Amino acid sequence: MARCALGLLGLLAIAAAPATAQLRPVQVAITGRAGIDSLAALGFEVADVRRVDGRLFAVVLAGPGDVARLGVRGFAVGPVPDAVSLGAVADTYRVFRSFDKPATGIRATLEAWAATGSALHVDSIGSSVEGRPILAVKLGDPADAPARPNVLFMATHHAREWISTELAMWLVRWLADSLPSALRNTRDIWVIPVENPDGYQYSFTMDRYWRKNRRPNGDGTYGVDSNRNYPGFWGIDDIGSSPVPGTETYRGPAPGSEPETQAIMAFHAAHPPAVAVSYHSYSGLVLHPLGFRPGEIAPDRAVFAALAGTDLAPAVRDSVPGSVLAYYHPGPGWHLYRTNGEYTDWAYGAYGTIAFTPELTSGCCAAGLYYGFAFPDDSALVERVFRDNLPFALSVIAAAGDPGTAAGASGLVPTPPRIEAIWPEAWISLDAAEPQPLSLTVRTGTGALVTRNAMGTALWRGRVRNWWRSDLRTETARAVRVNGAGLAAELVSLAGAQDADAGWTGWTRSADALVGGYGWTTNASDTLTSPVTDLGARVRVWLQFWTKHAGSTFTPEQRGIVQFSADGGATWSDVAVVVGDGPSWYPLRVDLPTADRARSARVRFVSAGFTWWVDAVGFASDSTLLFQHVAVTGTAELSENPVKGNQVVIAWPAAVGGSRVAIYSFAGERLVAASVAAGQAEYVWDLTIGGRRAPNGAYIVVVEAGGRVYRRRLFLTRPPA
Repeated sequence: MARCALGLLGLLAIAAAPATAQLRPVQVAITGRAGIDSLAALGFEVADVRRVDGRLFAVVLAGPGDVARLGVRGFAVGPVPDAVSLGAVADTYRVFRSFDKPATGIRATLEAWAATGSALHVDSIGSSVEGRPILAVKLGDPADAPARPNVLFMATHHAREWISTELAMWLVRWLADSLPSALRNTRDIWVIPVENPDGYQYSFTMDRYWRKNRRPNGDGTYGVDSNRNYPGFWGIDDIGSSPVPGTETYRGPAPGSEPETQAIMAFHAAHPPAVAVSYHSYSGLVLHPLGFRPGEIAPDRAVFAALAGTDLAPAVRDSVPGSVLAYYHPGPGWHLYRTNGEYTDWAYGAYGTIAFTPELTSGCCAAGLYYGFAFPDDSALVERVFRDNLPFALSVIAAAGDPGTAAGASGLVPTPPRIEAIWPEAWISLDAAEPQPLSLTVRTGTGALVTRNAMGTALWRGRVRNWWRSDLRTETARAVRVNGAGLAAELVSLAGAQDADAGWTGWTRSADALVGGYGWTTNASDTLTSPVTDLGARVRVWLQFWTKHAGSTFTPEQRGIVQFSADGGATWSDVAVVVGDGPSWYPLRVDLPTADRARSARVRFVSAGFTWWVDAVGFASDSTLLFQHVAVTGTAELSENPVKGNQVVIAWPAAVGGSRVAIYSFAGERLVAASVAAGQAEYVWDLTIGGRRAPNGAYIVVVEAGGRVYRRRLFLTRPPA
């Protein structure tokens, strides 16, 4: 199913489906990532991905006309066999409540709560397309105070996501009754339970699976997806949102065109939130910026990771009986799929808001039924979802005072400013309040020191941190010092599936590499294992690697696990997990506190049915003293130079501990890398590179031993073979 086959005529045909045709979940057979992207390009929200008898299916919401046209376009479409049967739409639910229902609806309930005391206050911040109020609840003191940071909780951008609405209502009641006074008195806390009141009401009376607002589009279709209508990255591509009226992810005729979106934008202008949570369903995720383009990492990643947690220390547990998940996976929005015009990217970019999108549990598959958006009308299950998410909500409220030092529900705190990657790009996390450095000092693989100024760098500004990024590809950087910031780091080892990277086992070499000719890849259950590295006396050790992957957060059992061993592989511990979609290269830093001074360090990448690439893998060490010891202090001795025989012996002064030898092309490309055991002070090069005869020419030999660096030019002038 080539994407080009799903052209504009197909989009227009699907968009022409009658507004009265009710939506239903269907399964669409897909072939890898292209199938999901093709459905997104048609304007469908991919609500789930399921594996049935070894085949992959996407779950989308479609009307009768959509199903017929998907078939014409070559998609195999069928019913979701275990979906809950909803019957006729009627406002007769016991737990879930429509917006307009007298006495028990959302509007009536909030008005009743506000009338009973001073703990909460309700006001309208704007009106919907059909004139319904967009209600905001203020907890505690009704007056604004500049000294109190604003915290926003919001739900129901998408009408059919009733569990998000009900969670917001439970949150209102709990905050009014139980929030500790220390937080209530030092925060301005707001809850907007229904951002999209028209669509929400319509889902109770006409179509249970309706998603958008109720804007008449002028072509017989209705609705704009308000969570694709914000100005942030609005319409930068047609996969993250759709330009076609009538589709599920229609972004509207212009950024901020919808009154519901305008109300939220005006609220932010008046009450800019320090932190915000926009509840959605379903999937079991805690997403955060950035989501508009795969591989983009927010400069405040340290704060997002502390609050959302990691797969090894998640912030939200899933205790709904029968759920297929144990916790909500945290990560940038593109781990699910790319979006543009979305709320959290806009709020973060426009106001520096530390914003999250929890995709609440589906409760999938309890009693053999697939719930999806149709979460059970069961107060005990709804309360379970609320209780699972309450610790995260409280951690967000607490974080509003100082996001840079906030502790998440999992106990994580933001990592300090640091170097996140050394090569082939330097990614540096810096305190946003500090003056920015003007230059880097780089130690290249040949031992030379190079200073780079701010030219060629990219600076992303965040609320707490800024990204400073510099392309170091031409310099084969082995160490970086951030001048003026007190940061420095050294690559102790570096590998990327090149001919000289010996000792690695597993996976296969791929020409789809970040740098050089090859990287490693797998699409099966397989393990890539490094050789042993002697870290010597180094402390503050971490792992750098660049990665991309083609997984899905809907199938989290397909994942990548990074493991570390300090004893040469006798024992292993999990240090990172990679899940979801990530089709563009990006760097990951994994701190390894147990690696300090390890003499037999190894790392391995364990794929559990995961399509995964890694490149530029290396152990690294933070050090602010490193550059006091990197000057070249002598030359290595060569048994012959120029070399006309079949080998050359490289020797250097004896030193305590092991040594490292590297041989580079004259352009600075590392060709050979070797470790030499303690007590030895020579290395024999057989004049091959990756098992092949090295061509004649000039080379550079670099030896690191005992904190000293020895460098020598080497010339090969052998007769033709």
